[in-house]
This record gives sequence, structure tokens and C-alpha cells, in this order.
Amino acid sequence: MVHWADYMAEKIIREKGDKEFYVVESGITPSGYVHIGNFRELFTTYIVGHALEDRGKKVRHIHMWDDYDRFRKVPKNVPKEWQEYLTMPVSEVPDPWGCHESYADHFRELFEEEVEKLGIAVDFLRASELYKSGEYANDVRIALEKRDKIMEILNRFRDMAKQPHLPEDWQPVQIYCPSCRKEAQFVEWNGEWEIRYRCIHCESEGVTDIRDGNVKLRWRVDWPMRWAHFNVDFEPAGKDHLAAGSGYETGIEIIKAVYGKEPPMPLMYEFVGIKGQKGKMSGSKGNVILLSDLYEVLEPGVIRFLYARHRPNKEIKIDLELGLLNLYDEFDKVERLYFGVEEAKNPEEGEELKRTYELSMPSIPERLIAQAPFRFLVVLVQMPHLGDDKIINVLKEQGHIPTDLEKEDLERIKLRIKLAKNWVEKYAPEGVKFELQEKLPIVEMSEDIKEALEELAEWIERKERFTVDELNTVIFDAAKKRGIPSKKYFKVLYSLFIGKERGPRLAPFLASLDREFVIKRLRLES
Repeated sequence: MVHWADYMAEKIIREKGDKEFYVVESGITPSGYVHIGNFRELFTTYIVGHALEDRGKKVRHIHMWDDYDRFRKVPKNVPKEWQEYLTMPVSEVPDPWGCHESYADHFRELFEEEVEKLGIAVDFLRASELYKSGEYANDVRIALEKRDKIMEILNRFRDMAKQPHLPEDWQPVQIYCPSCRKEAQFVEWNGEWEIRYRCIHCESEGVTDIRDGNVKLRWRVDWPMRWAHFNVDFEPAGKDHLAAGSGYETGIEIIKAVYGKEPPMPLMYEFVGIKGQKGKMSGSKGNVILLSDLYEVLEPGVIRFLYARHRPNKEIKIDLELGLLNLYDEFDKVERLYFGVEEAKNPEEGEELKRTYELSMPSIPERLIAQAPFRFLVVLVQMPHLGDDKIINVLKEQGHIPTDLEKEDLERIKLRIKLAKNWVEKYAPEGVKFELQEKLPIVEMSEDIKEALEELAEWIERKERFTVDELNTVIFDAAKKRGIPSKKYFKVLYSLFIGKERGPRLAPFLASLDREFVIKRLRLES
């Protein structure tokens, strides 16, 4: 079974021609927090570029910050006073939180830092800099020259959508007033580089040169212009941008009729959400989960794997509760498959999973780095007597990690310990949380259960070393030979140690506790 990114890479080569160099693009307006849903576009672009590189191709991944878009509305989490900046470029609106140079930078810089942690190499470009440097000047002029053709295309799509035509004085550009930086009115173009404008905000009038960067293309023209300018071969988009009459559909015609080039190959991706959360995430509304939030509980490799394993046309619902434990289990299994430590039951499925892992990793380690089982770490981090070093010793003693650890192993284990602590604190359901009972709790039990506990205590006392499997066998045998129902027996054991009727897997849990403490508790000694 071919991975979807490999399928797209082959399709790009087939339809765009077998070239040495390809350009893939993603982008967004930094008008709010760039969340895990927005990240899907960047990652989809990245992984297809990765698949192209695996075929010996050179790839440039552009992520365009549309920070020259105008500030259209004041979000709920921004002071109402920011209304005075409406229609200015978002790259020139002050940062309401006072920690960055602009409103756009507040969101842009955070996302760039988050992506860097994933090890993904991206060429981040800013529309504001490209317009102001004059790089787009000739493209803007071409759009003005072919204004009538652009209007004809857009009006044709408006007819199909039963919308009114654009007004006769419509222009493919918008102008930022050189004086107050708010959107000004277009008055006249001289057919070359100068545009006369009138600003209703500061009442200034004048002429601006297109090459000075105060003139910007409107969105439905800007997008295809960008495809043409950078010779983009591939760009994914959300289903809203690929719907009938969308910016992509009009862009196909505009890039051909106005700029004489072919559009990039698209790929529709579905939304990303959090399990149990209703509604679509919105960066301006603030109801979002950021990559930074995922970093608190997930390794970078697990985040990449989460996106890589889902086909783009399938919605991703991230489960930050118990489903997160399953995600770690799945990732660790696939990693073991890749390094040949484990074999897949279905060879074909195993090959696809190994390819998913390969595509998820910007650089693959030379060997399997020690995997501390996250599910067990969740138990260990809740034990007050265990610090990081003692947790590592428990993992060694129970055979979860090698006894000889290198620097990379220790770094990964300590990272997972930190992530497990965060998960218990922020997302773990109450059923997973527990507190070790330091004082002997009052627990009602029958004489046969007391006898089983004493047998278990004696066995642990006799054994200086034992495996978890051996302990597990003794726990069950002590109850079985007395005909004690497992449910009744385990209820007593959990109550004695954590004050709850259920808890983590008992044998690994007891094996991780202080030996003398376990013996005393089983003997019901204070």
C-alpha cells in the first residue's frame, strides 16, 4: 500500500514534469493564533516535499505569511480601542500584548518557533516585505493592465453563484495610505507605475508608486499571482478554499489568463479538532489548541506521526485524554517495526507504517532510542518517592529500557517523564489519577484475603529479585487457590495502596514501590 504523500509526489512529477527542482507552498494570514488545524496545511506541504526529496528532487517549501492583509475586525481577546487600527496592514498594527513589534508578529513568531521544534525546514516569507521591497511590483502592474479580464473571470463565477457583479469601478488592488497606513480609495492609474489615491481616514490625497509597496493585490488575485511569481508546483488547501467558486477555482483561470502560467496541484485537507470539543477552532476567537499545547504532552516525533498517518481527506480528532496513551503505544510499535525490533502481523500494512514513520522524521536516528512506555510513566510519576533517576532505575529493573543508556536515551526518557507529569496534571481522567496511601487505610476484608496477602508478603520477602511476570503469577495464584473472586481481591489491594477500587496494572505498580513498604502494607502493619 502506497503512502498518500508518495502518491502525491508521483502525481506531481507525472503532471508537472520530471524536474530537478520543485516548489511547494503553504500559507496563512497571522490574524490570530496559528493553531493545530492551520498546522495541517504546513505539514501536508512538508511531507509531500519530503516524498519528493526521497525521489532525489530538490524542494523549496515556502510558507507565506499574508501579513500585508488588512486588519478587518477586532477579535474578542483584543481591546476595543484597537478599532482605530482597522484597515491597516496586520504587520503594522501594534501588538496589544506589548511583547512583539506588531500584531502579526505576535502570532507569526510563536508559530515559527513551534515549527522549528519539529525539525521541519521551511522558507518563511512575509508578504509585507515582498510588497515593500518592490518584488511584486511588475506582477501588480500586470494585474492592472488586465483588470478587465480579471473582472470578467470573477463576474462569471459570481453569475454561477447568483451574486451581483463587481462594481464598474472595481480594481484588482487596494492601497495603503502612505500617511496614516489605512486603506485608501483608488482614484486613477496612469498606465505605468503611479496610482492616484484619496484617503477618507486622514483626508490626504496624492500619488504613490507601485514599486514603493503601498499597493497590494486583492486576495483572489494575490493568490494566483504568488503561484506564478514563485512557480509553485503544489499547494494544499482546506475544503473551503477548494469548493466550487472558491479562490482556488478563480485562481486557476487568473493565473492562466493574466500571468500565462499553470496553477499548482492542489490537495484538499480536512479539519483538525480536539475530541469532545464542539465547533471549528478560530485563532481570532481564541478557542484553539496550539502546537505549544501539544508539546506539553507529546514528543515532536509523535506529533509528526499523528499528522502523517492520517490521509488529508480524513478529519483528525486529537484525543488528549486516554486516547493519548494509545497514540504513544502505536507510535512506539511503529518505531520498533521500522528498526526491525518487532514484526508486523500484516507485512503490507507494516511497510506502510514504516514508511509513515520515515516520512514523519526529518532525520532518522541511527538506532532505536530507548522507549520509556508512556502508559507506565503515568503511573510512576504519581509516586512521590520516585524522582527522575529512581523512575529510570525502575524502568531498567522491569526491563522496559536497556541498562546501558547513552545520552540520547536519557534525554528522551527524561523528556517523556516531563510530558507524563504534564499529562497527569492537565488531561488525565480522574480514573487514572491516584495518590499513594502513606498511612494504612481501614479496609474491610475476609480472612481468606488476609491469608492471600500474607502469602504474597512472604514471597516478596523471600525473593531478593523477581520479574513482574513472576509477581503477577503469585498475586493471582494466592487468590485462585483460596477461591477468592478476582474483582473482590483486587478491590482490597487497590484500596490498601491507593485508596481506590481500581488503578494501574497491579504487578508493575507493586514492583515499582519500596519493597519493605509493600511487605508491611500487605501484612496490614501501620
